[in-house]
Amino acid sequence: MIVSFPVNTPAAQYEQAQSAFQSISAVHDRMQRLYEQKAISLQDYENVRTQYLVAKANLQSSEQLVYIKAPISGVITNIMVNVSERVFPGKDLFTIAATGGYKATVMIPETEIGKVKRGARVSAHWNEQSLEGRVSAIALAMDPGSKAFRVEVEFPARNAAIPYGVTADIAVEVSRKANVFVAHRQHLVRENGDYYMWLADGNNARRVKVEVGLSNQLEFEVLSGISEGDMIITEGIKSLTDGSKIRVIEGS
Repeated sequence: MIVSFPVNTPAAQYEQAQSAFQSISAVHDRMQRLYEQKAISLQDYENVRTQYLVAKANLQSSEQLVYIKAPISGVITNIMVNVSERVFPGKDLFTIAATGGYKATVMIPETEIGKVKRGARVSAHWNEQSLEGRVSAIALAMDPGSKAFRVEVEFPARNAAIPYGVTADIAVEVSRKANVFVAHRQHLVRENGDYYMWLADGNNARRVKVEVGLSNQLEFEVLSGISEGDMIITEGIKSLTDGSKIRVIEGS
């Protein structure tokens, strides 16, 4: 139990439910003994048992409104109420984090939600720490406030260096291709809707038009225009002209 409310809280009707359950429990026990002694019919016993089960369910429902328990095993990360504070329906009382892994919520815009599938790979990054997980649930309706879809992701592994409740950078994999050329955004030049890259052709710079495919706005798949073994110019490309003299500096 994390939070408790007074048992005489009107909305819970706990005392009434408890009194009704205690009363029918005594009758139920007596009728059960009579039925076992074949002193009453099965119908009479089942009528009382039905009343007993209803009273028990009502008491359990009332208890859930009075004695608030954690829905999962884990660590309490925040309590939003104080002793004697008045609360209203819908108010958050506390947050709890499971200790076996992590869960996170990602808001995906409607232009991208169609690409996200349940079970898709997800990676989270926080302070040079990373986690790998999967998409566990996708909302069927768009949130009217954020104009985006709520996507739940789960990370089963626990990393002691990542505390609960932090805000992380999360990437959702929407497609995967093997053996493709990938260019960083800063190595591409866009002009009139087309993409170009600069290659080292001996001691000269040569601009080539490339066709791009999938991207995450930071990295782009290059479908055509370059080949394996081409030497890509990555520095000073904004000041180059086709045929400019260059000096290749070998990396360490």
